[in-house]
Amino acid sequence: MNQTEDNRSAVSTEAIKWRRQALVQGWVSVAGWMTFGLLLEGLLGFKTPAYLFDSDRRELFRLAHAHGTLLGLILLAAALCSQVFQITPPRAGRLALQLGAFVMPFGFLLAGIWHYESDPGLGIWLVPPSAALLVFGTVTFALAGRSRKREGD
Repeated sequence: MNQTEDNRSAVSTEAIKWRRQALVQGWVSVAGWMTFGLLLEGLLGFKTPAYLFDSDRRELFRLAHAHGTLLGLILLAAALCSQVFQITPPRAGRLALQLGAFVMPFGFLLAGIWHYESDPGLGIWLVPPSAALLVFGTVTFALAGRSRKREGD
């Protein structure tokens, strides 16, 4: 085996490992944040005052639930697209996507748990950097898919 084949083998092993991690993180995220959504429904159903009468908390918790579930689905889609189309974005892009999908919903959640009278809590400061990570991760996937298409032509 020559140097090029060794590099391809290392990249494919790393890509397989990442796909597995992304699939696990995606499914855990979807399951966890959907369960959190059921908890929110229960808080509404039982008319829990700490949730029902605090519109900021309700909004931030809904944002955490929605973003967590959606970003879990995006991780699943990224892992599956990576497998089906043999796309291997740079490691930084893959890590950015995973980290952003984890941090953003927790930023909304923390901002809703401890917040000021009409402002979100300090956890909201986690949201913009995680959004930047997610944009970077998705752009690297798009560019990797575009370069893969050129190689296949």
